[in-house]
Amino acid sequence: MSTPDDADTNGGEEYGEAEINDRGRLTIPKPLRDDLGIEGGTAFTVIREGNTIRLVRRLPELQTVSTGRSREEWGDDAFRDAGRATFGEE
Repeated sequence: MSTPDDADTNGGEEYGEAEINDRGRLTIPKPLRDDLGIEGGTAFTVIREGNTIRLVRRLPELQTVSTGRSREEWGDDAFRDAGRATFGEE
């Protein structure tokens, strides 16, 4: 079991205690959920490292967003070369 001193030496911040209920559910302390923007339905991968359990938040799949305009319709408005558009001609 870790102590408050362990949290400091491992570079972590302590947010209190959590307890597994009789149905196997773990509640993440509210201040930590608020700090990390964790809401109901957030998915985690559970990883065991010896006697340590690590929860890694799964990020949602990226989606392509389109205005519906074709490449021809964009013409010179599109920044196809972000380097040149940002830093000018070489």
